[in-house]
Amino acid sequence: MNKSTPTATIRPLPLSGIALGLAYAAGVLGFGMPGWVFFAAGALIWMMADGRTVVGLLTRRAEHHTQRMITYSTPPAIALLAYLTLADGNADPVVGGALALHALLVWAVLMGAAYAVSQQSPVSHRI
Repeated sequence: MNKSTPTATIRPLPLSGIALGLAYAAGVLGFGMPGWVFFAAGALIWMMADGRTVVGLLTRRAEHHTQRMITYSTPPAIALLAYLTLADGNADPVVGGALALHALLVWAVLMGAAYAVSQQSPVSHRI
């Protein structure tokens, strides 16, 4: 018998995470203006497209969405790192705190949803 071993699928980082990662990289390399452009693009993509996706993932309770939920919890954390790097010592504590709180809240909600999905038992169709 040929038993197939389960393989983990790797989900790519959402487009907002890529843009925010580029903003962080631009900030580290000293390119301030392109970094802020990538930051703005990543923030807009997160608010418009990825936010809708996350809400859709939270309303569906399927096991194959667990890894996707974990992947979508990373852009807010990357946004915090990018902001602190781009602000270069002039970071507003209110904005930094709001980004940190938002990243923590998104992570907690998505991890709680992933845990709830993992604890669901399969439904038996036998009577």
